[in-house]
Amino acid sequence: MKKGILILFVFIASLFFSKISLSQQYTVGVSPPIIDLGDVNRGETKNVKFYIVSPSNEEMLVHLIQYPDNLDFVRAYNSSIIANYSEEDVSSWIKYFSNPVPLKPQTQPLQTPIGKITNWREISFLLSIPNNAEPGYHSFGIQPEPEFTGQAGGQVGVGIIAVTKVNVIFRVPGEAIRSGEIIDALGEGNKVRIFFKNTGTVTMKVIASGEIYYNNKTYSFSSARETVRPNELKEIVAFVSEPLEGNLDSKITVDYTSDKLEKKMVINFVKKPIQTQKPIDLTFLIYIILAIVIILVARWIYEKS
Repeated sequence: MKKGILILFVFIASLFFSKISLSQQYTVGVSPPIIDLGDVNRGETKNVKFYIVSPSNEEMLVHLIQYPDNLDFVRAYNSSIIANYSEEDVSSWIKYFSNPVPLKPQTQPLQTPIGKITNWREISFLLSIPNNAEPGYHSFGIQPEPEFTGQAGGQVGVGIIAVTKVNVIFRVPGEAIRSGEIIDALGEGNKVRIFFKNTGTVTMKVIASGEIYYNNKTYSFSSARETVRPNELKEIVAFVSEPLEGNLDSKITVDYTSDKLEKKMVINFVKKPIQTQKPIDLTFLIYIILAIVIILVARWIYEKS
């Protein structure tokens, strides 16, 4: 019995380590990891290039996955530019010449900071800045996700890890301002409705949070992240743990990464209206029953005659 358990353990362990070996062998990275395009004017199109590389000697198909929200990279790259950063969606500005792309060993190796790589491919895409693009810094990321076809012909997608992505950053000339204002807040049952206006010139992603004070208790709330365009008045919804009622003191905070606003105010909480069930319309059912009765009566009369 013990011998059987030992054999089973060794078998499972061999599968585990073979999976780790596979994921290490078929990793895909990028070179360079950061592309800073500097200033790019509205109406301008840039041809951007980078390389995807792999230590594997096997051919694979690589999907280029785009990440338009790249604020974490900007924070690590240069946190001082967040004050002039636009979170506008740039996904429609990017056009790939081909996606997915095959990756296979080349006769001429590519020299990278970590050494020569034989399995590489140049990737090109167009970045076209629209005429109505917001000013300020923009960024996005592209991550290669490989799909390997083994000798048996099956796809080995699980366990393959793309360890890096290329981060692209650029600046559209103009005055980029991140600012906002908490206009008002309303309460309905356990729902808190915060009205926030973007008074700046760039799109921002914001989170509203705060506290409600009622009967010596504090009710905390926090919203999901919401996208607010310039000059837009946005209703941000959050919830407390139980329904409230009355004019209650509160503190509201709206965080938009580069700064945050705090406002103390009284929120009027009203009871959430009870939805009464609409009476069921039985007219159609009555017509069906009458039709069945008429048919049955007509049949009975016909059989009697």
